[in-house]
Amino acid sequence: METERERVEKGMSTAVPPSLVRPTLETAFHIDYEWWDRSDRDLRVYLRSHLCREHQEIYAEIDPKVQVDHVDLRTAEVTVLGRIEHILISHCAQQDDYLTPQTSLVNGVFRAFLANGNAPLRPEELAKRIGRPARMILRTLSGPRIYKGIRPAH
Repeated sequence: METERERVEKGMSTAVPPSLVRPTLETAFHIDYEWWDRSDRDLRVYLRSHLCREHQEIYAEIDPKVQVDHVDLRTAEVTVLGRIEHILISHCAQQDDYLTPQTSLVNGVFRAFLANGNAPLRPEELAKRIGRPARMILRTLSGPRIYKGIRPAH
């Protein structure tokens, strides 16, 4: 009997492609930045809309392509981020009005990912952060439409 590996090597895998697997409450999601690269939308413009008022004024004229070192305070890991992403994570996401009950579900999920450095989160984890039911989050994110590049993390 052939193993799965042998079938894959012959191009006959029986595994279901990830895109055909229906997400569940256990599925982790993230912002797929490659989706933004492929779409006709400008991520930097959208990110600017998530800056707090103070930083929207400050960063209105700053080149969004400037990169800075960002230190994750939990892990001490240093990564290179765009200046806008850095200020979103280090300042704007820490403000009391960053996530409010009036924030739309999609914007709330997007902001939750910005706040945690885009680490994958399951619907139940997102529910705790944005105050919406996990099943509602799952239904929204697992439908045929991709909102703001939020997709399952594979």
